[in-house]
Amino acid sequence: MLWGPVHVAWAVLPAMRERGTGRIGTVTSVGGMVSAPHLLPYATAKFAAVGFSDGLAAALAGTGVSATTVVPGLMRTGSHERALFTGDPPREYAWFAPAASLPLLSMDADRAASRIVRGVLAGRPLVTLTPLAKVGIRVRGLMPATTTRAMGLVNRVLPDGTDSTTVEGREAEGRLDSALVRALTTFGTRAARRNNER
Repeated sequence: MLWGPVHVAWAVLPAMRERGTGRIGTVTSVGGMVSAPHLLPYATAKFAAVGFSDGLAAALAGTGVSATTVVPGLMRTGSHERALFTGDPPREYAWFAPAASLPLLSMDADRAASRIVRGVLAGRPLVTLTPLAKVGIRVRGLMPATTTRAMGLVNRVLPDGTDSTTVEGREAEGRLDSALVRALTTFGTRAARRNNER
């Protein structure tokens, strides 16, 4: 999640600089701006990707080449079916799957892609997707210590399982066997079919 964008950028930058034009977009995550509980390795990689992309944008100023940091929130791609869960997989799935499926909390992948392309082509230094990501970034910027404490409170209410095995979302959903969670993930399940996640 970090080295992929770094290696690609280094591979294309010489020709872009020589031409005096080019666009680089690095897809990071709101998890690279606000470190959510239960996602420490992910947040670590995404914070590094944000730092790389942001620094690259500054370093390229005046060259005709731009770098855009793309910060999506939850995307409605159907990923909840293929995501890997540990600790207490059914309970982890029960909070993640609806969040990644509900329209007010997640964004349709096609709509997100369109906004990403427009932002990168326009040379914008930052493209933030989803209202929740925008709010999270602003709150973190204004109140970083409070945000960290709030994430600590969230951590306390999330499942605290000890199962070290890794379970795919579809299996966790089967173990959970909840009609409510299935109903709340309807849009995500449709997205999984559309995006070939099944």
